[in-house]
Amino acid sequence: MVDTYTKWSDSGYDCDHCGGEISKRKDYEDGRIMLICYQCKQCGCQWSEAGEVLRVGNGRYCAEAQNARIKPGYSKFFSSLPVQIILGIVVVLLFLRFGGIILVRFAPFLFIGLIIFLIVRLGRQQEWW
Repeated sequence: MVDTYTKWSDSGYDCDHCGGEISKRKDYEDGRIMLICYQCKQCGCQWSEAGEVLRVGNGRYCAEAQNARIKPGYSKFFSSLPVQIILGIVVVLLFLRFGGIILVRFAPFLFIGLIIFLIVRLGRQQEWW
């Protein structure tokens, strides 16, 4: 049986979204690396030890605060998956047009690489690893 538990301790910080208490969370699970993050008890936002946002909570002002935190000039347009796939297809077509038919040999490798990339990205989004 796998031994799993979470240890909470006061971090001394208050959430800038809702004013709730932020606790340091340590998740222990046999055979895995100990996960450490900071989590607001009221809205559920999570931050890494480096201060990066891991999860935006469900509080009223959480999404607004996250949008204010995003750097100016950062485009959400290019971070969406459909846009990345379309841009990838356009790049491959340009390579085929200007690179010649020799790139057709590499099509299976490109396809396998794309599948691996999508699986890794999905795994990160679903927090499989």
